[in-house]
Amino acid sequence: MIEAFEKSQGPWADVEKYVGRYAGMDFSPDIIDHAKGTYLFTESGEKILDFTSGQMSSTLGHSNPEIVTTLQQTVQRLDHLYSGMLSRPNINLSKNIASKTGENLKKVIPLSTGSEVNEAALRMAKLVTGKFEVVSFNKSWHGVTQASAGATYASARKSGAPTSPGQLSIPTPYTYRPNFFNSEGEYDWHKELDYGFEMVDAQSVGSLAACIVEPIVSGGGILVPPKGYLAALKEKCRERGMLLIFDEAQTSLGRTGEWFAYQYDDVEPDILTLSKTLGSGLPLAALVTTDKIEKKAHEKGFLFYTSHVNDPLVAAVGCTVMNIIERDNLCQVTKEKDKLC
Repeated sequence: MIEAFEKSQGPWADVEKYVGRYAGMDFSPDIIDHAKGTYLFTESGEKILDFTSGQMSSTLGHSNPEIVTTLQQTVQRLDHLYSGMLSRPNINLSKNIASKTGENLKKVIPLSTGSEVNEAALRMAKLVTGKFEVVSFNKSWHGVTQASAGATYASARKSGAPTSPGQLSIPTPYTYRPNFFNSEGEYDWHKELDYGFEMVDAQSVGSLAACIVEPIVSGGGILVPPKGYLAALKEKCRERGMLLIFDEAQTSLGRTGEWFAYQYDDVEPDILTLSKTLGSGLPLAALVTTDKIEKKAHEKGFLFYTSHVNDPLVAAVGCTVMNIIERDNLCQVTKEKDKLC
């Protein structure tokens, strides 16, 4: 019998003998024993400032006492349910998210991970539109499952296996190192966007379903689209009958000074996906869409049924995360800190 935190005499020998690799690289060279706030502590006694925030997920720090309390209280009452059952935590999480998204994005499906929720969003878009082609940035990162991996170009693409059919890319807006210029030698993102969709139109077989982008590109570098770009992108989608999906795994819940990064440009997507920041280190994600799209998807038999959809334990944590952000006015704190940079 081996306990979860039981230590061995040769920890790295155990790693080499038993632990499978999955990230295309070696593991970090020490074993993490515990974490607190912004620090990790290794078995060998090192204290490490966690610049990864877990996996870009730890919105409120490791072992946040209020989240720990929520976990302790909830797990004694509800941990996991049959996916067709509802509980108060997931209803209230949905209500909490919908209260922050604006007028139209009101239907919420809680899921587990970023790859999973983007997979669900793309499946919903394809079902609702009756089409299958997907456009994304050529420096994008949206996940590692079939459709989300197909929409990813920043890395992890050279597996030698075919992706989902109908994957198309457009140039990522890059203000610092642009490739498109106007007659004055200034970055011309209008020309770049037009060029991108000219290429899309040339390659498309006439079945454009969706465009999925991050409002601030993460995996390809922290790239902020110019003011007006997202509105123009939405118009390109409208012209072609495509749904616009914003992947806000890393940009939501106050990190940019608003609840959601799309609120800076007041460009509302058709589908919004949330993950990393929502669970603050626990596996929680959410798909958010309009009444109209949700109704049409349901009528067409939308199915994205997992063992952990609507799990009450992590939903309770999501409520706590959002309540702390609101109570402590962390969106405004982020704006004030941004002014100091």
